[in-house]
Parts: sequence; structure tokens; C-alpha cells
Amino acid sequence: MKKIVNILGWVILLLAFGALGLSTDDPTFGFFFYLAFFSVIFALVYIYIKKHHRKIDVDAKKVTLIHKISGVILLSVGLFSPLIAMKKIGLPFGPNLVIFIATIILIGLGVFSVNLINKTKITKVLGYLLLITLAAVPAIFAVTFLSDYFPNAYNALGTSYWAIVSVSIFAWWGFTLFFKRD
Repeated sequence: MKKIVNILGWVILLLAFGALGLSTDDPTFGFFFYLAFFSVIFALVYIYIKKHHRKIDVDAKKVTLIHKISGVILLSVGLFSPLIAMKKIGLPFGPNLVIFIATIILIGLGVFSVNLINKTKITKVLGYLLLITLAAVPAIFAVTFLSDYFPNAYNALGTSYWAIVSVSIFAWWGFTLFFKRD
């Protein structure tokens, strides 16, 4: 079962990296190009590790450091993915800054709600309600503020949906690696 979950996690991560291509001028080509590019990179790293893997003592401090660095990189990708998604509409610096700060706040509130879910039954309900509320924020923001920059509300919602899914996956994976206990 652990192996299936591990494989699904890698597939989701590859799809998330591939989704970065949706913000290009040609989203169909961009998605498959990014997906192929990161699949090749991950495959080459896997083959290199498999070929050069020897039975040696692994320094736990180095593994922990690699997890922390990887976590910070993935969290950074998550933080900047809304800006990447909105790049194609050419927002000025002010709205980009607001989006970046809002992303930080949403990630923080998401972490807080997950912590609530992992406590008592009452806080579990509050945590789920907070997560549901947080999931609605990007849609409300997109329809209210971004519809002027897109040809219709559907495009604004699609872009904000892509951005929030990207933030969720990269931030969650980043936090998981950063706080991983070996």
C-alpha cells in the first residue's frame, strides 16, 4: 500500500510541475512539454541514483538537510505559482504584491486549519469549515477583481483555480518535506 501511495504522490507532483505549462502562451503544448521535461529529469535522477547507489552509511544530517532544501524549493514554487499564472495578463506590481501576500496568508491559514483538524472533534469541524471557506476565497477574488483582465469570468476562475491547486500541492509537499522526521 505504501508503494502505491508513493507512486501516486510522484504522479501528482509530476502533474503539478506539468501544470506550470498551462500558464504559457500555448497551454496544451506547454503542459505536455513541462510534463515531459520534468518526467525526463526525474527519470534521469532516478537512473543515476539507482546506478550509483551503494550500500554505504547514510548520514542522517545530510538527508535531513536535503529534505529541508527540497521543502523550501517546493514551497517557493507554490508561493510564486499564482504570479506565474497571472503573468499572462500583465498585472502591475501592486496587484502582484497583493496576490503574493494573499498566497502567504492562505497557506498559513491552510496550515492552521490542518492543525485544527488533527486535534479534537470540535476543532476538527472548525478546521474543515475554515478549509472550505479558504477554498472559496480564490474564486471570489477572481470573479471580483480579475474579471476585468480576462475575456470572461470562466477564464478568470480557471486561472485562479489552477493557481490555488498549484499552491496547495507545492506548499503541502514543501511543508511535508521540510518537517519530515527521519
